[in-house]
Amino acid sequence: MSRTVKFGIVGGYGATGKAVVSELLKSGDGEILLGGRDGIRLEAAVAEFDGRVSTARVDILDTESLDQFCSRCSLIINCGGPVKLLQDRVAHAALRARCHYVDPAGLSFVKERMLAYAQQIADLGLSFVVSSGWMPGISELLPVHAYLQAKAQMDSIESVNVYFTDSGEWSDNALRDAAFYVRKIGFPKPGYFHKGVRAPCKLSEATRKIDLGNSIGLRQFSLVSMAELDDVGRRLSDCNFATYSYSSGVRTTAAALMIALLPLSEKFGARLTRGIFRRSQLPVAGFVVAHVAGRAKGRSAVLKSRIVFEPGRDYWINAIALATVARMVSAAKGVIFGVHFLTEAVEPAALMVELRKAGVRQSEIFELCDQCSIRCPTREHGGNLMSVPGRWITKQTGDMVYTFAENRWLSQLWLDA
Repeated sequence: MSRTVKFGIVGGYGATGKAVVSELLKSGDGEILLGGRDGIRLEAAVAEFDGRVSTARVDILDTESLDQFCSRCSLIINCGGPVKLLQDRVAHAALRARCHYVDPAGLSFVKERMLAYAQQIADLGLSFVVSSGWMPGISELLPVHAYLQAKAQMDSIESVNVYFTDSGEWSDNALRDAAFYVRKIGFPKPGYFHKGVRAPCKLSEATRKIDLGNSIGLRQFSLVSMAELDDVGRRLSDCNFATYSYSSGVRTTAAALMIALLPLSEKFGARLTRGIFRRSQLPVAGFVVAHVAGRAKGRSAVLKSRIVFEPGRDYWINAIALATVARMVSAAKGVIFGVHFLTEAVEPAALMVELRKAGVRQSEIFELCDQCSIRCPTREHGGNLMSVPGRWITKQTGDMVYTFAENRWLSQLWLDA
């Protein structure tokens, strides 16, 4: 069959799938095929869009049905769920059909299982990009991008600290996956990465309070471990790397412990997971903040970068990431072949440029500090604000924000690391 369709969206009538369609349609190129089991829901979904969108019934648990769907596409975006049930079925079907593949989650095992085919996928000129939504996805992209920007501004880097959270306005399938993943990894001992090697820390050091400034404020955070962020930590071999998730209180910690350690039913685990997020409500729906500390011109220096999104835009932020990555993969723009997490697969600077074009709010501040300690990458006030060398230097008088120039050669350095 002739491939007249460019993007195939599995789970296309769900909230994330429809949001991805909306973003893809803005690019003005390619046709879109929505796939799902329920024909009525498919027709209702396609009625919301223009003639570039068509539908096809597909049962993800039926290999023949899935293969027929993928054979009509050149790139598959997997918005189906739950991942714990679907596993790597869609990824294998994409490989059999010789399609590119973009996955918002994967729970790490999709990448692990597809690594056995990584060379074949690369030889076919295909890109399989896993964990490429908001969290995981952008939650790793921002610290990598901040690290690369700091490399251009600092003589040395000592630490990268990452702070993040999400409102948890997810589908039931996503909550089931979240509970499944927490139970899968258990409750690991808190730690961080010291020059690419995981190191333990004392329990007393596993939490911290930090003021992240406007719209976020002073919050409590706890050290966490995620496969995708851990992958970044192993790659940063010249500094410390720590990741913190917002913790709203003791009840949140207790609920997470119950999910991780007790044999709860799937339904009850999902309910507890939703409760964790609802107790963590903030003025913003979600954020990821990266603080990079080091030395520049003989002085302590801190680069602070952040992405924030507003309430009601949870599906939008996931869709922006997926659609942007899919367009870059389709155009072979700043993407490498093979099986990779997002920050390995896509040039961070190029992806950040495209995300900003699509409406993602990302900002950076670079401070040179006379008094702050290099061991404290969280200083919020004082010091000097400096842009790209040779452009301008000004005394900081408030929350001045600007965007750094892109450093493509540093991005390539990261990909080659």
